[in-house]
Amino acid sequence: MSDKKWFHRQTSRSEAEELLYKAGLDGSFIVRPSGSIQGAYALSLLYKNNVHTYRALPTEDGMLSIQTFKGVQQRKFMTIDELVDNNKEAHGLVCGLTNPVGATDLPPPVPPFPVLGNRISNNVNDNNQHRVSSPGFPLSNSSPRNASITFPIGTGRPGPPLPARDMPELPKIPDQIVPTNQELRLQQALLCRFENMQMMGLPVSSNFQEEIRTYLNGKNWKSDVTTITVGGSQCAQLQSLLVNEAVTLQSELDVFMEKVEFLRVLFDVSTPLCTNSSFNRKANGSDFDLEQVLGRLTDCSQVVQILNKTAHTTIEKGLNLSTSNSREKASKRKNYQRTALMLKKRFEVKMEGALKKTTQVKVELDVARGTLSIHKPEGEILYNNNRILQIIKHNKGKSIKLEVVFDDKKREFCFEENQQREVFCQLIQQIRNSHSKTSEPDQISIFCGTWNMGNALPPDDLSSWLLCSGSGRVLDPSLHSIPHDMYVFGTQESGMTEKDWNRKIMEEIGQIFNDNFHLVVHASLWQMRIVVIVKEEHKHRISHIKTSDVKTGIANTLGNKGAVGVSFFFGGTPFCFINSHLTSGAEKCTRRNNNYHDIISQLALGNDRFKQFYFTNRFEHIFFFGDLNYRLNLGVEDILRSLKDNELRHLQEYDQLRIEKNAAKVLSGFNEDEINFAPTYRYERGTREHYAHLKVKTTCVKTNVPSWCDRVMWKSYPEVYNISRSYGCTDDIMSSDHSPVFSSFYVGVRTQYVPKQGVKNDASAAQILLSSIEVKLKRGSGRKSFSLAFHSDCLPHCEKSELNTAMEEKDSSIELKWAKIPALKPIISDLEYLVDQHLLIGIRCEDDGDYIGECMVPLRKISTDHPKRFSQPITHKEEHVGDITGLLNISCPRGGIKEKTYEFIQIGGSPGSKEDDHPIIVGGDRKKEMRNLGKFIPPMQVVRSSYPSPTFPRNAESSNHENSPSDLEIMLAEIGMTKHATRLIESGWDDLHFIKDMNDADLREAGVRCDKDRAIILERIQRL
Repeated sequence: MSDKKWFHRQTSRSEAEELLYKAGLDGSFIVRPSGSIQGAYALSLLYKNNVHTYRALPTEDGMLSIQTFKGVQQRKFMTIDELVDNNKEAHGLVCGLTNPVGATDLPPPVPPFPVLGNRISNNVNDNNQHRVSSPGFPLSNSSPRNASITFPIGTGRPGPPLPARDMPELPKIPDQIVPTNQELRLQQALLCRFENMQMMGLPVSSNFQEEIRTYLNGKNWKSDVTTITVGGSQCAQLQSLLVNEAVTLQSELDVFMEKVEFLRVLFDVSTPLCTNSSFNRKANGSDFDLEQVLGRLTDCSQVVQILNKTAHTTIEKGLNLSTSNSREKASKRKNYQRTALMLKKRFEVKMEGALKKTTQVKVELDVARGTLSIHKPEGEILYNNNRILQIIKHNKGKSIKLEVVFDDKKREFCFEENQQREVFCQLIQQIRNSHSKTSEPDQISIFCGTWNMGNALPPDDLSSWLLCSGSGRVLDPSLHSIPHDMYVFGTQESGMTEKDWNRKIMEEIGQIFNDNFHLVVHASLWQMRIVVIVKEEHKHRISHIKTSDVKTGIANTLGNKGAVGVSFFFGGTPFCFINSHLTSGAEKCTRRNNNYHDIISQLALGNDRFKQFYFTNRFEHIFFFGDLNYRLNLGVEDILRSLKDNELRHLQEYDQLRIEKNAAKVLSGFNEDEINFAPTYRYERGTREHYAHLKVKTTCVKTNVPSWCDRVMWKSYPEVYNISRSYGCTDDIMSSDHSPVFSSFYVGVRTQYVPKQGVKNDASAAQILLSSIEVKLKRGSGRKSFSLAFHSDCLPHCEKSELNTAMEEKDSSIELKWAKIPALKPIISDLEYLVDQHLLIGIRCEDDGDYIGECMVPLRKISTDHPKRFSQPITHKEEHVGDITGLLNISCPRGGIKEKTYEFIQIGGSPGSKEDDHPIIVGGDRKKEMRNLGKFIPPMQVVRSSYPSPTFPRNAESSNHENSPSDLEIMLAEIGMTKHATRLIESGWDDLHFIKDMNDADLREAGVRCDKDRAIILERIQRL
């Protein structure tokens, strides 16, 4: 250790940066001991208003050297003093060490809580002597500051500077805290007990006893008392006493775990030896974390058990011993209380009979037999699944109604709770799917889960995660025994090797559902893992698998932060799943946004045919999930109070991700289900009763406010079926400080279509016809020549239009027109195939060859008789830059539109309205039943669809509506909200009579995700 001015023994990284910023001179530097690596130092150097941090590490021969990339010659020094003296010139550093900075005027440590009542200063304008700096960001934000860890010049390409840090407002702390009488009595009692323990001569070092005495007599004791008084659960200053004592423990623990890992690799003979095994799980340069060390101690017993199991299996196989006993034991490890796979469920409902008289009846669904039975006092009425033609949910009125159209009559059921109606709909949909006679599915169920494992081993039982059980929107227990078609698991800070985690998750799913599953793909980036598993029956439908990863850690070269993604086709549908771990820290919101955009721009996934389109537009379904690390912009005390009062909606107003997304800075166009569960971070390990918001390190106590860090976001093409079934977190998996998050979806998929009538000939060739194309761009570019590029899976190659025929500039916007577009000729001339396709249209500037915008146009609702007007937003890198409109129709002489299984459930309007009197069922399989319905189902009545399912009858719209805007569209145009017109109309809100009853929940369900937009629309509705 050195006694020089530049050496700081107790200074944290944030405090060192603060001192250097105050010094303000290039070449100012500070050296401090490393909190995680014994004998190492951190050198912080100021240059051009950036703080660059280097690590001086001990070498094998006991000397010191500044860390370099592998293969770069190291300069070695006997002591840290010699290292500093020999770097006064810029030998590989950004500049020389010319201005040592002493430890003067250090800011006070961060208190764990703002103080209540008579302990807090209410004057928010107190002068700066009461301002404190939270670890990880500078005290003053008077000038822009960027901090980065820099490697020596010439050792590799340096990373970009980090963005300016966002400065939160911090509470003011009074100079003195006056203890109460009860606190004084408790303090005296503990001091007396301490004196008695000293007299007993207990085997504890005198230095440690003196530290305890200082703690009990000083401000640290008062700080912990304050924390507990205002509702906290951590004695952070008391834990700080143990941090220094545990540093040696960590090094010994590292040695022990390396030995266990060596033995595990030795006995795991089925895995080839490789140099990048999971040896050396030491801290990666961050400050020493007491909680992490204690968690690893807990893991020791499990690690040894895994080692014993591996050795046991290897010996048995090597000696050809019987493994029946071990398999029998393994099968008894869990005893799931599950209903049979082929389940029955009864619902008590009111049914309207003759003369509008209601009767209490019981309706039973039998998934195994595929039947619906109605139990009435006078007897039972039984319907097979093929006699159930349609179900229509009514969303208006106080009653929760459901109409079921059978082949002989229509019946109306009234449920007491909306949740029961949803379970009924999901079960009857499951009956329809299970007993479908089609060989290829048009919808599948997907489980998508994310969990930051906190570098700890998981518990034996993960069933609550896989069954979507816990807090939030959960799956009904009656659905637990039905497995999903696809499972996607994303983990961060994994406590297991990739092979062990894959094995565990496969065993877990197999044991819960007693079914066969296939591991499609797995990929890792450091401790980030992603695993995709499907039911065995689907494995032949998976193709074109790709994996990719992006590092966004220090200098964009370390993989402790970043993302790992996979893409593949399920049948004819492209999927993409991205598991990410973004930058941590409440003040680093801008960096998280940058992380996201770096990930999206650098991942190498998907079909190369569409690489000129923005990444998120290349996939029919894309999921972005993980530990996104967005925090709540609120104090700990306010958060805990709101959680106590169950004010989750209030807290979500301060959610950084929600704020940034509404401002179109990140994840634009992505959806997220409503959050009805408590923040998933940062809990005390081993319990879900308390949040451990204080993180105790050797240099500081850092505050991590409870937040919804773990999220699942998704995006699908327009008019593509995607329904969220559940979104929540578990309550019983407590090995990490994060709770696992689950989500469940029904999504539409396309098959690898094979035409029934062979290859087309010229006489029967289909054409996609476009005309009267108008493009309105928000910003003028000074460029004159533009063309349109058309891409689609149904086209053999990219088709390009001629240059625009007209252009008009208005203020800062331009309007482009194309009178006619050459006919697009698809590869398959069958309407059943074409209606499931999308056109990706790119607007290309011919002056410089750049794409300035793009959009997706669905063909699902396009007319085959005459041109129909379409309208879609134009985006550029997720930014809305304009709109495109035009006429489109399909000329296709053969084929028909087949009903989808997900169109089985429809959304009706208010009960009693004319539109609801006569629902319609469309599709080739139902034409005969429709003719048999006779009087009570007249032809071609409109049934409004459920968002976002494209369930409109194909030719039910009037020709007048196609060419002229509706009253709803006119109203939305008045307030600049035409971008939501399509969503609202498709969700059934196509009549101003019903619009008057619309509320915030209706708008959210219809796909209006922006809070500001919903408020504007609701304000206009109130004036109707």
